[in-house]
Amino acid sequence: MRKLTLSLLLLFYTISSFAGEGMWLPFLLQKINEKEMKSMGLQIKAEDIYSVRDGSLKDAVVIFGGGCTGEVISSAGLVLTNHHCGYGTVNALSSVKNDYLTEGFFAKNRQEEIPCPGLSVQFIRNIVDVTADVLNGLSENMNMNSRDSLVEKNIKILSEKAKKESGFEISVKSFFSGNAYYIFYIERYNDIRLVAFPPNGIGKYGGDTDNWSWPRHTGDFGVFRIYADKNNQAANYSADNVPYKPKKHFTINISGVEKGDFAMVYGFPGTTQEYLSADGVNEIMNVLDPARIKIRAERLAIMEAAMKASKENFIKYASKQARIANYYKKWQGELRGLQLNNAVEKKRLQEKDFIKWTESNTQRNAIYGGLLKAQSTIYKAQERDILQYNYIRETLEASDIIDLGMYGDSIIHYTRTSTNQNEDYKRIGKIVANRIKFVDIATDEKITRAMYSLYRSEFGDATEISSTAIDNIFQSSVFSNAERLSTLLASADTSQIIRGIQNDPIYKADQYIKTIKKEITEPLKRNSIALNANYQRYMQALMEYSKKPLYPDANFTLRLTYGLVEGLEPQDGMVYSHYTTLGGAIKKRNTSVEEFNMPQKLVDLYEAQDFGQYAIDHNGRKEVPLCFLASVHTTGGNSGSPVLNAYGELIGTNFDRIWEGTMSDI
Repeated sequence: MRKLTLSLLLLFYTISSFAGEGMWLPFLLQKINEKEMKSMGLQIKAEDIYSVRDGSLKDAVVIFGGGCTGEVISSAGLVLTNHHCGYGTVNALSSVKNDYLTEGFFAKNRQEEIPCPGLSVQFIRNIVDVTADVLNGLSENMNMNSRDSLVEKNIKILSEKAKKESGFEISVKSFFSGNAYYIFYIERYNDIRLVAFPPNGIGKYGGDTDNWSWPRHTGDFGVFRIYADKNNQAANYSADNVPYKPKKHFTINISGVEKGDFAMVYGFPGTTQEYLSADGVNEIMNVLDPARIKIRAERLAIMEAAMKASKENFIKYASKQARIANYYKKWQGELRGLQLNNAVEKKRLQEKDFIKWTESNTQRNAIYGGLLKAQSTIYKAQERDILQYNYIRETLEASDIIDLGMYGDSIIHYTRTSTNQNEDYKRIGKIVANRIKFVDIATDEKITRAMYSLYRSEFGDATEISSTAIDNIFQSSVFSNAERLSTLLASADTSQIIRGIQNDPIYKADQYIKTIKKEITEPLKRNSIALNANYQRYMQALMEYSKKPLYPDANFTLRLTYGLVEGLEPQDGMVYSHYTTLGGAIKKRNTSVEEFNMPQKLVDLYEAQDFGQYAIDHNGRKEVPLCFLASVHTTGGNSGSPVLNAYGELIGTNFDRIWEGTMSDI
């Protein structure tokens, strides 16, 4: 099966631990992981993966936008990432006339590449351990507020010094619940242009039905290009800018993969909580996930019906729907995995052994004894508040129109203090008008009513978002109609403007939501401070207790994970092979269902069987492979990450885990 190209990678993390488990800091690979990686098949040195010298693999990995990873794949600054990572950007570039989501986009030359306002990529140029500097001056008897204040002060001093000396952006991140700190030197490029984007019938093929699932047949990729000034330095957009020349770019290996091949993922995993106590897992499993799943199911149903009703609504809600649906299905898989694996009970068994370890030593018990009991008390005390907080976020804050009420405070402020009111009003009016363009008022009203009903059934009436208030919000508010807002702001009577905003139903709803949210947030903040202090000490204990090196939870910093290309048996009688094919995708095609409406051109190309160098032998016939599985530890943020073989060559682009593996975040 060597003569094949696997364009995409679907990753999972096996429920039972394997040798390469972990999200490892790349500058520590040589010390911790290199020997194991070599035993699994790695053919290059750890120093080739991460080095502060120019040209290590880290110099071809970027943060793409605000929450994804990308990889540089050419000497002229081409960046490969996921279709869903570029979806919001391409959505904003699209219109009914130029629907790049449905039709796709391919620039035939560099002049046709489209600038992407607001999109950037970031390179990590260096990582340095600054734990001693950040924790300098701390004492054992400090309370959490004093500790946090001193840590914040030390980080500020370090950051300012590092920025002045290096010229780079600086980020100091906490690891192991505040037991370690590393400084990241960041170089950001802001002139990014769209080069190629497959149509939804390829890039979003399978949609929500196949999301987080196997077998998968999604062409989840997009191609962009980084531009720099004539000196190859980062610069804002200019017609005079030229393609960026990277310090390193990945070589694409088109010979494909076989079962058992070594594989690595290099990128920026977002958030994991793998060191939660049993009570922390219980909160997610039995309080939060069931509520969030229930709420999003109803919201998505309304949104998807609107998208099917008109092309305009499809453009308005495509990116939003994809974002909401992604975690809706992820939480379902996470909950299922936690339940099937008796996660809370397993944690409690581990904690029994941990308690035995602490109690076996008087000094240790004095430091770490009682940590788990204290955590349990906090989690039980906040159960109702944290549920209500999540309900507010998922229901009362779901309305795009009510969210516009946030601009009311700015209008009042400018009315009272600004010396250039007309310009300030004009700017806010433009922002509100632009945001309204991406909202279907009728759909938002349905969402608002449905979400309020869910909130009321759990927590009682929210007076400023009652049914009568919702009538006024959508019929008379200045924030639901750009012309009404413009008319109000044109008034010569400033007191009339202030009264108009203060009495506006959307402004009142926004203020009300903020008030009830604040009432809940205050006790939750106190609990959070107490939990953070507890987890800082608990993590310190776990690092002593563990018989092997631990990796820190993901926090959207550069990590390397590794494993093998392989399938699995997720349950009795079911086998997942390690790859899928274009033929499998064709069999799913259904032109009457948007998720499976594959472009006819791709079908024609497949039927012509002219696959060139990309053909493989699949059960005695020619095929084109699409996606493959590997036992590599990933999470959100790893979307778009380069997937590398034993030689550090690009063999795929990470875009998902399977449902059975989503619980790996916990």
